[in-house]
Amino acid sequence: MKFAFLILLFLSISVISCKKNDLSVTTNNEKPINTGLAVNTNLNNDLILKLVNDVRKAGCSCGSSNMPAVAPLTWNNLLAAAALAHSKDMNANNYFSHTSLDGNNAGMRIIAAGYQWTTYGENIAAGQPNEQAVFDAWINSEGHCKNIMNANFKEMAVAKDGKYWTQEFGRQ
Repeated sequence: MKFAFLILLFLSISVISCKKNDLSVTTNNEKPINTGLAVNTNLNNDLILKLVNDVRKAGCSCGSSNMPAVAPLTWNNLLAAAALAHSKDMNANNYFSHTSLDGNNAGMRIIAAGYQWTTYGENIAAGQPNEQAVFDAWINSEGHCKNIMNANFKEMAVAKDGKYWTQEFGRQ
């Protein structure tokens, strides 16, 4: 009897310890949103999100276009997974492009990471030493800046591998 109890206890502990972490968040109406499992992006996620949201809150000029203030973005781990995969691919294969060597574009990579977008965007960079430097490079480039200020995007993530940075934007 004692032996059967110990086996039952062991199995119960095993089942509990194997349960996946639920990294979903809730909105004001308390419906969970699956943001995926945490991703090691090789950078300070909070800092890059703050840099982006500070400029979105204030508005800015992207080249010759004045961009009004827009709503802040939230971090999405599925987008982070897509960003990291692209940065790793560029680093491993020594190329710099929005199109992967296998022909996939950002939208395809984002879907492959499990993010079902209705709209998406991507910024890439290479060689910047930190979050502030890559943000400055993007915000001083008209096209990259317009992605940062695009009101259609609701979520984002950034990841770095080696010298390669990828920023993914999306809306589900």
